[in-house]
Amino acid sequence: MAKIIWTSEANRWLKDIFDYISVEDPVAASSVIEGIYQKSQILKEFPQIGYQYEHESKRNIRVLLYGHYRIAYEITDTHTHCLF
Repeated sequence: MAKIIWTSEANRWLKDIFDYISVEDPVAASSVIEGIYQKSQILKEFPQIGYQYEHESKRNIRVLLYGHYRIAYEITDTHTHCLF
């Protein structure tokens, strides 16, 4: 089972999303953030589920979709890092 590590940048993005939505609807903001978090939990069992992000580096960066949000993550030998 993979371990998911949220980067500080990912945490900032989640806070920004929450802050933006909560201006109009704090309950919806909480729901969106919880949905993103829950969707990412599938990576523990199936880290390869997201599509491969095409880029020049050799890093294994993949993207998992949740609604119109993209959860970008990197798979390393020991962990899955959510980059957002």
